[in-house]
Amino acid sequence: MTEPSKKTSKEPPVYALVRVSRCYNCDARLEPGSIVKFEPGKDEREVRCRNCAKLTELEFLKSGNAKVTQLAKKYSQRTVVVMQWSELWKTYERIGLLVESAAIDQVEKELKIKFENRESQQETPGQKR
Repeated sequence: MTEPSKKTSKEPPVYALVRVSRCYNCDARLEPGSIVKFEPGKDEREVRCRNCAKLTELEFLKSGNAKVTQLAKKYSQRTVVVMQWSELWKTYERIGLLVESAAIDQVEKELKIKFENRESQQETPGQKR
């Protein structure tokens, strides 16, 4: 049996944009759907892109399959919840997780499935590295 992984402390959620914005740090243009991080204790207008927030090593895993989510959280040392504003409900909704690439690889191997549109396989438009 594998030894239990040492998880880091719980990280604050990150958010998927619903409108065009700019990174407060590097002034990069951020398209709708881009994942950003608000600085804790700062004004909400001060958003950081994935590069400036040091989230580039993590991949987005869309919600919808509880088994895949549980396994990805189990195998990843670092997980971050991704939220998005819902105009219909006027609240934030969880749309997925940011997890390590190795965790997604392990889930694919264990469940014998293949995820389409993985970030590690292709660069998504609107995100510069």
